[in-house]
Amino acid sequence: MGSAGTGGWNNTIGVDLWGGQARGEVQNRCTVMRSVTTAVFRDPRSLFLGAYNSFAEKCRQFDEPGVAIVAVHETSGRAQGLVRLRARVERHVAAIVGRHDAADLYLPAHDSIALRHLAIVLDPVTSWRAGNTNVRYRVLDLRTNEGFLDEQGRGLRGMRCEGPAVIRFAGHTLFMLPLGDASDWPSAAEDAWGFIPERVYFDEVNFAQGSMPRMPQMGSDARQSTIVRTHGPRDTGVNLVASGSIAGTLELEGPHRSGRIQIGHDELTDGVLLGRYERCASAAFADDPSLSRVHALLIQIDEHVMMIDTASTNGTRIAGQSSTRVIPLAQDTELELGKKTRARWRWLS
Repeated sequence: MGSAGTGGWNNTIGVDLWGGQARGEVQNRCTVMRSVTTAVFRDPRSLFLGAYNSFAEKCRQFDEPGVAIVAVHETSGRAQGLVRLRARVERHVAAIVGRHDAADLYLPAHDSIALRHLAIVLDPVTSWRAGNTNVRYRVLDLRTNEGFLDEQGRGLRGMRCEGPAVIRFAGHTLFMLPLGDASDWPSAAEDAWGFIPERVYFDEVNFAQGSMPRMPQMGSDARQSTIVRTHGPRDTGVNLVASGSIAGTLELEGPHRSGRIQIGHDELTDGVLLGRYERCASAAFADDPSLSRVHALLIQIDEHVMMIDTASTNGTRIAGQSSTRVIPLAQDTELELGKKTRARWRWLS
């Protein structure tokens, strides 16, 4: 079992791998952009019941608010790994899911999984008290070829969640389950599944690509898990202002190239990817070989602007400090990406 502290490189704790997986033993091959291999899909309930005993005890022992991310292989029905994210007061935490061996949830079984496929960002909480399971989080596709699916098979690029959620991608089902109350994890898997409320889906207002059907809202006395479909990180470009005013600029300086990316308010809320790949907004300026192909995510959540390292090889840090997963940004915060790239965020409006 690997474990990382709460203030250093990762803000995750408790990373468990099954099935003989070992990081660093498989080459981090380039992402293969092709259709996902058809899996023998089992419904979420049967996958949960079959894998429950693999992760229940570890989740039962977790007495602070957070979220467990459990990956189950849809063909074998075996649990592939578990990440437990511990919520913090006044600070976001994040985990990266992908095929790169620096990812928090490391899933190397399918070439169709991107090296950095998903970012899961957990909102701050107001209290660490035991039994507090009122956590909110979001899941963001890192501009992969396929994105991910909800449990009804509808395509998604991002979503905000309050309560449990179930998604599918590349032959895996991911269960995202709030932590903090041991009574949510009974000994019988059937009882545990019965505690998971119905997932109720909504869309953000004016979602450009059409709406999913609005499911009827349950009564106020019924338990429900609320999931809102959102955009994910925007398309490549050095002028990311689709409409409205410019929120700010991100200045980038590499060994031989430098440039400035204008970013609108909507684009900043959806997230902007940085790295050497063409799917990243900084690709035109990325002449630093120490930058990862997908290196970091710039995003605003509520009033907080932050840079999230997406399991890069050489890290992201405030200039002169140690690398960390999530970096809150103030005006003119100077960052180091990799070994030779500097970045600075500037608000304009």
